[in-house]
Amino acid sequence: MQASSLQPAPLPFARSARHPGSPDPVRIVSLAGDAAAAGFTLQAGMNLRDAISTPLAAAGISGATVRFENLRVSPHHFLMPALSHDGKHAAFYSAPHEVAGGVVIELACATYGRRDGAPFVHCHAIWRDADGKRQGGHMLMDQTVVAEPAVAHAWGLRNATMETRFDPETNFTLFHPAVVDHDAAGKTGGPRTVLARIRPDQDLNMAIEEVCRTHGIRRARVRGSVGSIIGAEFEDGRVVEDLATEILVRNGEVRPTADGLRCHLDIALIDPRGNVCEGVLARGRNPVLICFELVLEEQPHD
Repeated sequence: MQASSLQPAPLPFARSARHPGSPDPVRIVSLAGDAAAAGFTLQAGMNLRDAISTPLAAAGISGATVRFENLRVSPHHFLMPALSHDGKHAAFYSAPHEVAGGVVIELACATYGRRDGAPFVHCHAIWRDADGKRQGGHMLMDQTVVAEPAVAHAWGLRNATMETRFDPETNFTLFHPAVVDHDAAGKTGGPRTVLARIRPDQDLNMAIEEVCRTHGIRRARVRGSVGSIIGAEFEDGRVVEDLATEILVRNGEVRPTADGLRCHLDIALIDPRGNVCEGVLARGRNPVLICFELVLEEQPHD
């Protein structure tokens, strides 16, 4: 198990947010270990938290990112990103929403870990309702129920997890990479997976590149996961000005170039109205808002 705490220099950004607490000097924390992957079926009748955590626990995976598509759920419970009006947070969540008749989840990315010693899943998703309306948000996994079986995929670690801790800087309880105390298989010398937490005001692409450099990884797939950024600026010039936006990664990779490691992130962004905006993020112009939960899988290289 390889651990690292990084303190990259802050960048000036066009969009910024003020947090209630003092900035933590350690801006990125990561743990690396042998890769563990699993495919499994989300069972009908179970809430999504249990449908994910039960098979992953059986597979011996302690912390992971999970991805699933074309999943019918009913009922569907969710939140959307929102501005904070109490001065206690830089941004917050909307009131809870429910679609009693359910929706079809087009794409979802989730972080699997532990909260207060119990399984916990943090998930952002895009879905369509019965009228075909496309929307996105933060799913309430213990209240949303699988209506029809569907396949999910997970990438993670057996000897590390994402564990919730109170974060004074943002005044939220957030996931943090943590070593678990059970015995784990010895190193195989094969591909590694990295769990990381990126703090506010770090450019997302550049922070992911820094994680790779720290762990000596030259090529990686961004398997997950989810988090928030301050609006967005895309490579094609589009700009989303909203302060509070959540994202999930549709596709991402890190590869070597003549200018060093470069991260390519194709994301889906969800604004406070539930609208979905998709595209490739512009490097150096997209600061994290509250946090970003990252799962990297090392890839073979020349």
